[in-house]
Amino acid sequence: MSVIEKKNKPRARGKLGNKEIVNAVREAVFKAGSCRVADLAVEFNVSEVSIRKSLDELERQGMVRRFHGEARIYTGDDIPFRMHVHYVEKQAIASRAAALVEPGDTILVEAGSAIAMFAERIKEVQGLTVITTNLFIARLFRGSKVRVIVIGGLYQEESESLVGPSVCESIRSIGFSKAFIGVSGFTIAGGFMLNDIARAEVTRSILERGKECKAKAWILTDFSKFGVSHAAKICTDLSLIAGVVTDPGIPDECRRYLESSGVEVLT
Repeated sequence: MSVIEKKNKPRARGKLGNKEIVNAVREAVFKAGSCRVADLAVEFNVSEVSIRKSLDELERQGMVRRFHGEARIYTGDDIPFRMHVHYVEKQAIASRAAALVEPGDTILVEAGSAIAMFAERIKEVQGLTVITTNLFIARLFRGSKVRVIVIGGLYQEESESLVGPSVCESIRSIGFSKAFIGVSGFTIAGGFMLNDIARAEVTRSILERGKECKAKAWILTDFSKFGVSHAAKICTDLSLIAGVVTDPGIPDECRRYLESSGVEVLT
């Protein structure tokens, strides 16, 4: 029986603050954007102490922020938080994209929550070399036999990305067989976009270099990014993109447009 189903039943002592409560509280805050502690206690028929313990755990994970008597969804750009948004879809995307990586590949991995899950799945690929512009992604390969090359530049604390002219210049001088990129939005009129101008410049360099060295560039993104516009465009020339790995929630019009433009759509 789920927490929701138990909400009208008497409270069971000694069984509060467990993982089920934490997950239910997380989903409630994610859905509403913000929730009061007292309201959550009533909704799930548990004590306010249990709710606060759950919120403490969620805040420790970087998913919510606590304020006076309430919790709000954390809207930052750090990867650990964003990995929990549309988690199931991103897990499937990561698994599908990992099948594109072959032993001996040299791949360029940019940044993003789905990208991070993808990185976790390729740690055992034999003879793999990963070039990345993100320190969080680089750390995921600790303890593995993957060769990791980090391109240095200006450090963005929240996203842990490395950006700036030095990064773009370095990308123009290296070779790779495939590139895996995260995005923040896509519209038919504007193409693929990011919510960060500096990262967008780096991504454009990756796509341009990829065309020069005949590398396939794959975009990993979930359905929620389609139809969303951001200021920093990265690609209106879809010939630079080999394909998009997404989930079945992608809008039909976006899928048709991408496929008619020669972009393979994998779900």
